[in-house]
Amino acid sequence: MKFSLTGLIGSFLCIVLSSILLFWNPYSSFKISTDTGMVVFMMLILPACCGVAASIFKVRYLMGIVFIWSLPYGIYLSAASIPSLYNLFAVVLILYLVSVITLKRLKAE
Repeated sequence: MKFSLTGLIGSFLCIVLSSILLFWNPYSSFKISTDTGMVVFMMLILPACCGVAASIFKVRYLMGIVFIWSLPYGIYLSAASIPSLYNLFAVVLILYLVSVITLKRLKAE
């Protein structure tokens, strides 16, 4: 395999969950404010896009930055309300961590 599948899956899952949070939130009928949208973009969607690049180009340190960057908001969203669709952000964080660990092996190939 020439790329990190776990990193790609985690990144795409993060983008999908963030889009649901922003545009089709099943738990609220209120419109998301511009400030909230910017925070979600800067703290979840932007690192997920970097995670796609890190997975494809096998850049381990960038995937580590993506993991650390997403960690505070990922933990908050995954633990804020149980059970919830947003508990899947914990899966995203686990996939990022597994990708960081396995990218060292992929880089050696």
